[in-house]
Amino acid sequence: MKDSEFVGGKLKIKGLKIKTTNKKKKRKEKSSKNYSTTIENNENKYNDEECFTKDNKNEKTKNKQDIESLNKIDDEEKLKEILESNLTEAEKAYQLVLKKREKQRIENILKESYRERLQKFNDNLASLSEHFDIPKVGPG
Repeated sequence: MKDSEFVGGKLKIKGLKIKTTNKKKKRKEKSSKNYSTTIENNENKYNDEECFTKDNKNEKTKNKQDIESLNKIDDEEKLKEILESNLTEAEKAYQLVLKKREKQRIENILKESYRERLQKFNDNLASLSEHFDIPKVGPG
């Protein structure tokens, strides 16, 4: 067959009547902004910011209390989930021990200050041989 004998174009499947519709994308209309409304909005923002700075201190203390209460609630919910889930007694006990150890580990980390941790690290380095010699690490 010669190239001139072939029909160009898309392949058509017989029996299927698929309508091809050319849908155009909808475009968003540009909203016009008035200069006066933007000025009024800016003035309202400044007034709101002044009120916000006054109440900011009260909100910080409330937020800390809320976070602490949420953490307690989360711990209680996790324990309930562990106990209510379809686990064997041994698995439940294992999960509880893991939670307890994690809590103790976090408490120990929080008890030490940064300087105490650095001192402990430097003492550990001093006890090692010269093969592992690393210069002292300091705060700064």
